[in-house]
Amino acid sequence: MAETTLKTLIDKFRGRPEWQHTDPAVRAEAVLRLPASDRELILALAREDPDARVRRAAVKRIDELALLVEIAGSDADAGVRDEAAGRVAHAALHAQDEAAAQAAVAGLTDPRHLASVAKSAQHAAAREAAIRALADPKVLASVVREAQDARARTLALGRIEDAATLLALAQNLEQKALAVAAVDRLSDNAALAAVAAKARVPAAARRARARLETGEPALPPAPTPPPPVDDESERRAYEEARAALEREVSAAREREAVARAAKEAEVLRQADQAAIETRGTLAALLAEAEALVSQELAAARAAFQGLETRWREAAKTVEAGELGSRFDEIAASLRARADAARAEIAATQRSHVEALSALAERAEALVAADTHASLRDTDHALREIKEALERPGHFPSRRDRDQLLARLESARKKLYPLLQQLREDADWKRWANVSVQEELAQRAEKLRDEPNLDRAGAALRELEHSWRQAKEAPKDKGETLWTRFKAARDEVRAKVDAHLAKQAEEHAANLKKKEALCEQAEALAESTDWVKTAEALRALQAEWKASGPVAHAISQRVWERFRKPCDRFFTRFQEHREERGREWEQNLHKKEALCERAETLAASTDWEEAAAGIKQLQAEWRAIGPVKKSRADAVWQRFRAACDLFFDRYKNRDAHARDAARQAREGICTELEALAPADARPAEPPADLVGRVQAAQTAWRQAGGLPQDEIAALDQRFLTARDRLLEVFPRAFEGSELDPEASRKRGEKLVARVEALLAELQPAKASEAQSAMDLAARLRDALASNTIGGREAVEQRWQAAANELEAAQTAWKRLGPIPGADGRALVTRFESACRRFAEQRPKSERPRADAQRPERPRRERERSDPRSERRPRR
Repeated sequence: MAETTLKTLIDKFRGRPEWQHTDPAVRAEAVLRLPASDRELILALAREDPDARVRRAAVKRIDELALLVEIAGSDADAGVRDEAAGRVAHAALHAQDEAAAQAAVAGLTDPRHLASVAKSAQHAAAREAAIRALADPKVLASVVREAQDARARTLALGRIEDAATLLALAQNLEQKALAVAAVDRLSDNAALAAVAAKARVPAAARRARARLETGEPALPPAPTPPPPVDDESERRAYEEARAALEREVSAAREREAVARAAKEAEVLRQADQAAIETRGTLAALLAEAEALVSQELAAARAAFQGLETRWREAAKTVEAGELGSRFDEIAASLRARADAARAEIAATQRSHVEALSALAERAEALVAADTHASLRDTDHALREIKEALERPGHFPSRRDRDQLLARLESARKKLYPLLQQLREDADWKRWANVSVQEELAQRAEKLRDEPNLDRAGAALRELEHSWRQAKEAPKDKGETLWTRFKAARDEVRAKVDAHLAKQAEEHAANLKKKEALCEQAEALAESTDWVKTAEALRALQAEWKASGPVAHAISQRVWERFRKPCDRFFTRFQEHREERGREWEQNLHKKEALCERAETLAASTDWEEAAAGIKQLQAEWRAIGPVKKSRADAVWQRFRAACDLFFDRYKNRDAHARDAARQAREGICTELEALAPADARPAEPPADLVGRVQAAQTAWRQAGGLPQDEIAALDQRFLTARDRLLEVFPRAFEGSELDPEASRKRGEKLVARVEALLAELQPAKASEAQSAMDLAARLRDALASNTIGGREAVEQRWQAAANELEAAQTAWKRLGPIPGADGRALVTRFESACRRFAEQRPKSERPRADAQRPERPRRERERSDPRSERRPRR
């Protein structure tokens, strides 16, 4: 991660423009983004860049037609030439000025581009110029087929002289005029015959046949329109020649049309007489056919067959037209009548067969049921089988008739003995029912003493049902038993009816109570006082259970009426609870999101912004609604813990900032120390060593501050690690701002400069060899200086020297590191020289501001300058 950051910082400090990048793809993208004002640069790149991709991108930015034509004819790369030619073709297609379009066409040489211009150029002059420049018959043929302008297609056709191409156009063109013009250009009879046989346009085929019959020679190629000239006389001559050629072609076509019309008229005259006679015959046949429509179907069908044969023989030589349509309608009508009659007969027969098949199946089912069959059903089946056998009716085939009648006869033989058996069983059952009826009568008489009338009514209904099952009995016994049963039944019925009447009154009273409960429930169905309404409805439900029964017929209806408002309310209550649960869940999600954001801000070191964010989160927390009680305390404790953690860190933010700065600086030192070898000097330095060291210096300057004792130790550690790398890999830093040798040389120059400055300002010491005369002269000069402006000159000299010393100190701060003993010696010499300058400078010559304001410590000055390099104090 650290290595990637160092590389990014290195690339950021490089200021080279992208159009000078070593990667051609980067240069090409940069050329496309260059402003239009850099025209000269774009032209230079289009002509001189060594990579074809860059030149092609530059060509896309050029609009000058002459330059594009030049590049299209001279560039070494085919792609660049094609790009330039394409832009020239685009200018020829879409230029607003006609002269510009013609100039663009003059610069084109590729037949593809010329054909494109000839097909769809905006100006007619450009299209004609492109057609004049084309010579390939295939390309000209494509212009004939695809050009948007009819004149351009005609001119392109006039330029074609290849016979095969003309033949293909004559056969395949869909434009009538062009196809006929292509036929007129053909001179080979075989080609004309091919066109007459396979031409897509009928007019071209007719023209080819006409030329074969008349032997008319081919027309000469149409003269190509000359390019625009200024001489009006030449233009008029060309127009007259073209008009004469067009008149000659029109006259030839008119002669051909007259001859063809005369020949067709003679043929038609000979055919008309025979057609008239045939049409008369057809009319007579149609009248006979119409007379058959009203006759009986069988006779009409027989007569129409011979009539239809005569009609076909007569209609072979003439077009029947409306007569044929009417005759076909009569034939279709007769066929439809015959088909309908056959379908009706077939349907009747199928229905008859289906009915008899169903009867056979029913009889066979009765036979299979044996004694379990019904006496009545068996008797009816035998009667229907007897009638079907006596009058069998019509069948679709004899085989169907024989099969069905055999099945019916077999079923009749089996049903007859079964019927006898069933009759005997019925007689026995009547005698058996006598004992059953006696038992039912006894049970009915016992019901007279039943105290439970509800039970008595139910038992009476059961007895009546059982009596109906056993009602058949011998007449002499059955009437007596019925009278006995009916008397007991009527007596019990009277008691049950009285009981039911009283019960109906009770049910009516209960119904009123239940309806009142229904009304109260309906009034509460839409209530929103959820808890009280739920309790009220539960109380109504308890009253409902205690209100007693109602009539069975309306019991379900009144219960559904009561249950509907109850269900309505409790459904709404459940939806309300679910909605409240969803709202609590949403509020929980919102508060959990606030907790996550608070936990993120709790670890932030951007104190003011984080404090504002925490306060904003607290305001948002108060605006959010409640959550479920079981979850409320946990989420609140989580949010509060995050806020408390941040404000605890906020109170101790200075200590946290120092910890962060300490960790950052220790990490930078660790990174640099890891780059240095552990023992012997390696043969090769680490990858991108210079960039990583520069990035480390930048990160060191941007790290936070620390107490003086800690920053001093870390500064010493950082400088030691960096100087160790400079000592071990000095050649890796050559040419960079960290080059130790270059820094040493510049440092020596600065030290020599300051020491020379001190030498100039020091007064010369009197030697023994000096004469008294020289000393007197110097005293006179000094006296003169003190009296005649001498003090101002001294002040100016010291001020100039102070400015020069300040410049030297600024340059010294910008020096790269100088490791080793040489570096320490230079630092000592420079600081000693600066100190001597300050000591030797007269107090009266020092600036008043400097005297009043204490000088900042050297480490604080270096820290304020991001370009300064810290060095250990000595």
